[in-house]
Formats: sequence, C-alpha cells, structure tokens
Amino acid sequence: MTIETIYIARHGFRSNWLPPPHPEPPTGIDSDPQLAPHGVEQAKQLAAYLTSLPAKDKPQFIIASPFYRCVETAEPIAEMLDLKVAIDRGVGEWFRTNRSTKPVPADYDQLKKFFGTVLIDEVKWPRDNLNVIPSLEGESEEEIFERAQAFWKSFIPAFEEKYPDIDTILIVTHAATKIALGSALLGLTSVFDYIDDNQTLLRAGACSLSKYVRSDKQAGANWEIVMNGNCEFLTKGEEMNWDFREGVEAGSAEDIAKRKAAEEALAGQQQQNTDAPITDLATGSEVDGNDEDFETFYVTIDLPPSNIKGDNDEDTLLRPGQAPKSKNTVIKPSAQLQFTDLKEDHPLIKISNNVSQKTATHGTQSRSRVIDNSLLIDRRIFETNWNRLQGTELVFDENGKFIGSIKEHLICNKNTSFVLKEQGEAVDAEELGDIDDENVNQHALQPEQVQQLRTQFLKKAILKARKKNPEAKST
Repeated sequence: MTIETIYIARHGFRSNWLPPPHPEPPTGIDSDPQLAPHGVEQAKQLAAYLTSLPAKDKPQFIIASPFYRCVETAEPIAEMLDLKVAIDRGVGEWFRTNRSTKPVPADYDQLKKFFGTVLIDEVKWPRDNLNVIPSLEGESEEEIFERAQAFWKSFIPAFEEKYPDIDTILIVTHAATKIALGSALLGLTSVFDYIDDNQTLLRAGACSLSKYVRSDKQAGANWEIVMNGNCEFLTKGEEMNWDFREGVEAGSAEDIAKRKAAEEALAGQQQQNTDAPITDLATGSEVDGNDEDFETFYVTIDLPPSNIKGDNDEDTLLRPGQAPKSKNTVIKPSAQLQFTDLKEDHPLIKISNNVSQKTATHGTQSRSRVIDNSLLIDRRIFETNWNRLQGTELVFDENGKFIGSIKEHLICNKNTSFVLKEQGEAVDAEELGDIDDENVNQHALQPEQVQQLRTQFLKKAILKARKKNPEAKST
C-alpha cells in the first residue's frame, strides 16, 4: 500500500507571541517555547476536527518536528486518535543563516520527560532516521526547499516499506517548513511560487491544516492540494499566517515587532476615524469637509457566492470526498470595475473583463479542468449595501508592508442584481431620453446638465430594473 493522503499542520499559538514575561523553554533549549494557553486550545480543536472525520480520512500515523511546541500540538491529536507521535529532524524548524543561534532540538529521551505517554518507541522511527537534517549553519530559502525535497525523496519509500498498511499520515511542523514541504510535494520550483493561476500562496496560520492527495496512485506520481491552511475548526479562525515574502523568520522577534507596528498604525487610524460616518470613511472625505484634502481608502466588495458546477462533472470531480474543482468567484487582475457615487447608500457596481477558463496544474502535470465561476459575475450590475465591520482588516503590499486598513464592506444584494442586455439588443435612445427628461422635470436642470448626473451605464441599469419591476422608481 502507498501513502495516499498527507496532512501538514503548523503548531499552535506560541507562548512567546504574547507580551512578556515569557516562560522559560521546558527543554532548556533556546528558541524552544511551549504553547500559550490559547495554542493549547487550538491543538485540542484541531484534534477534535481530525477525530470527526470519516474513518478513511483520519490520520493513521503522526510525525512531528522535535521542537517542544510541535510535539505539544500533536499530543491531544494522538490521544484522541489513539496514536503515537514520532519525531523527525527533517521537518524541523527553519533558521536563517544570519541568525545568531541555530538550536538543535530535543531527542526522544529529553521529550519523554514531558510526553512519555504519546511518544513512539525510538526504534520504530529514530529522530534522524532519514539523515535529512537542517544545516547547523542555518538555511537560505533555497536550502530549506532542497531539504523538503530531500525529505520526501527519502521519507515516502522508507515509510511505505516500514508501514505498508498505512496510507494517511499527519505531519506537525513549523510555518516555513510547512510551506517548503507543500511546495516540494506539489512540484513547485521554490517556496515563493503560487499554487494556481489566481496567485494563491500556501497558507500557514497557527494550527492551520493542509491536505495533499496523490493525483495518481502510480509510483512517482504527482500530488495535489485539496485543503490549504484550513482554520475553520478554530474558534478565532486564522491567526499569525506567514509566508516567505515576509522577509523575517515566522514567529521571530522581528515578525512580532512587524505585526505590532501594523497594529499600532491601525489603532491610530481607528482613533482618527472614530466619529466619521460610514460614507465619509468609505469615500475618504475629511470630517471637517475640506474638499482640497484627500486620503487613500480601501473597501472590500463582497460578491454573492456561486455554487454552480461545471458542465463536465467527470472532469471536475476527481475522486470521492475530494474538494470540488470549481474555483471560487475571484476578481482577476485584468478585471475592470465601474461604480456609481460611493456617497450613496446603495452604490451600483459592474465588473467587466473577468472571464477565463484554464487548465489547473499540480506540479508538472495537468490533471483536471477547472470551471471558473468568475464568469458568472462578468458584465453584471449589482446593487450594494454598506456594512461596517465589527473589527478591521489589514492591507499589506506585495512586500508585506502595512499600507492601510478596511473598516467597511460593500455587500452585493444578489436579489436585486441587474444583467446587461445580450449583444444585439438595442437600447431605445428614446427611453434613455425619457430618463433625462425626468431629471430635467424633477430637478429643474438644463438638458446639458443632465449628463453630469446620469451616465449611459447608470441609465441602462435603471431601464433594466424598471422592466423587471414596473413599480420601481429611480432615485
């Protein structure tokens, strides 16, 4: 039997991510902290999620990085699934070459003092069984990727030979290693690569879970990802997500300082906007009404979800229980956005040039068609509603620099969406003129002033709405 399913999880929330003072590492090893109480709860929630899966999907073997926080995360999982935890340095932490210390993790004897009931007997899987060991001089981004490649090359055949009856395993590791292992498994070229055409990166939040399955059960086959950094089972959702574009080690003092600076900048911005009305915050208008001042603002548009499947189910459904192959509704980089006055309570929006249907690739081989649901919103007009967030969303640029925050969403009302007339359907110019006349009569405007109020885009939307609902009136 071959390994068919690999889960990769990141450890839970670390104690040294909280404000000081921090507890001393239980093992006495530098940079080997225990989980915070919140991280312990996350580990239990991950364990409950894995336990709730159908029997065929549950992990049958657990391998953890030898660092304390990873074994501590694996402990409740092992207890709930009645398994043991093996450790392997091949999935250990990533330390940069310019780091002052590169700690060597604990061995079985040291860890048994804390996890004696869940650790496997060392003879069944020695810590350095594969001789894939992180360099004591530290690693570059290229070197951790090469380590991940070497790990899979040695691990899969060795494990399948030793445990031929096991086809589903769980690895508990660190953010950087989680990404490197996933990138190598998918056949990517580096830890910076996107995993699809939508520029999706591998997710690595605290206690997040990713799932990989064989795309073909033949020897040497490629793998594909069917779950990317899942955090739906965590009460607080995704926290402390990280990727190599951050430029600092995950969870390091530099990482925490960077996040803290972003939070402080956000808090300052929140204080400035506390008394501003929703429409002023969204449009960037100054509270004092000074039209000569401008500011950059960010707003999220929530599009209605789509559950429509592709035309060819044989192409989109690869195997029972596997994630669906239709993409979520996504705004493409090529898309064009039009909108009416954002000071209105219900702005209209239209998205154009947002259609594509491509072949999804996993590793170096193409396996299945992906039906892109983004085409379902292309060239449609939506009425939106303003919705103030309970919290805030942070906005970072491609280099990980904090640039702003989002306080409100524009939520599309799918029940009042408009669809443009098919090509070839003429729009009666006389009907459009009626709308202009209506404005002149209602507002005592000169005809040449009407165009400043009603664009062709908006007038067509109003006409469409009236034909669907004769009683509807424009505002």
